[in-house]
Amino acid sequence: MEYQLKTYYNKENLPEMEDVRFFHYTSGFDWYKDISHYKPLMIVAFDGEKPVACMFALVMRINRFLYGSVFKRCYVSQQPAFFDENIPQDELFYAFVEKLLQEVKRQVFYIQFRHLGNPIFGYKAFREHHFYSIKWINICNSLQRKRKIWDQLSSTRKNQINKAIRKGVITTEFTSEEMLPDLYKYIERQKDWRITDRFPPYQYFDNFFRYYIRKGKGKILLCKHKNKIIGGVILGFEESTVYCLYYWGNQHIYKNLHPSIFSIWSAMDFAEKGGYTHFDFMDSGFFHEKAGKTRFLLQFGGKQKATRRWHRFNWPLINFFAKKIYD
Repeated sequence: MEYQLKTYYNKENLPEMEDVRFFHYTSGFDWYKDISHYKPLMIVAFDGEKPVACMFALVMRINRFLYGSVFKRCYVSQQPAFFDENIPQDELFYAFVEKLLQEVKRQVFYIQFRHLGNPIFGYKAFREHHFYSIKWINICNSLQRKRKIWDQLSSTRKNQINKAIRKGVITTEFTSEEMLPDLYKYIERQKDWRITDRFPPYQYFDNFFRYYIRKGKGKILLCKHKNKIIGGVILGFEESTVYCLYYWGNQHIYKNLHPSIFSIWSAMDFAEKGGYTHFDFMDSGFFHEKAGKTRFLLQFGGKQKATRRWHRFNWPLINFFAKKIYD
């Protein structure tokens, strides 16, 4: 079956589609709205007039003041959203990759696909379009086990959480849009906030609050001690899965209260009580990495799974040497 693919740069022009994959929601256009160095786009596959799949991509300038293609990157997170189980996903994904390259090949210096979960998903499409892969680890906690989240924690984590509770640490939901600028400044000041990319601008958080939290697609939980914020976590929701987008903690002042640990545990406890089946930390480190973030997150009882990040430089010579080094 032959599918037609169309590219959209504005949400207003999109056909009506359901939300299936968190990073491919149509509200992704709202999330990055009015941020000058972010340019979202979505490729939609049609069977006749009916949309059958979509893939959201983000073009980002790494320097806010320089506009050449060498300063731009393109990122795709998660497998595309497929609206029918009978769709030939590999075949359609091949077409998505081909279409994306046509759109951004001259716009960006570098393309990355991440958080794909399955290490062999899209293998043919990536290889034939000269992507190279780097092995990564995905960490996900299953909330379907008979053992509760608390029972899956390491003894060290249990002791740290109990200590924080005894000292009066609590978790509250952030709901005040008026206080968002103050919260943003607080997070930005933390020298050890946990975030995989460069710290986003304020508008990124404001859009997330307006178009995700207000509509039940996300949540911000704050960890407090004596009415002072000491940590927190930002979550995204997809049907039965909760994604841990960002977490942070003021370790320098409140190290003995373990704010990052308490925030993550509170988020997992919220997900379990809310009836979700998975709590996903997404890609968390290089394959076989036993220290740092990977080791930290595994102590919450999750399982690590091998996955891949696929990369491509649009300068053939650089891409050639990158493939030689990493593949």
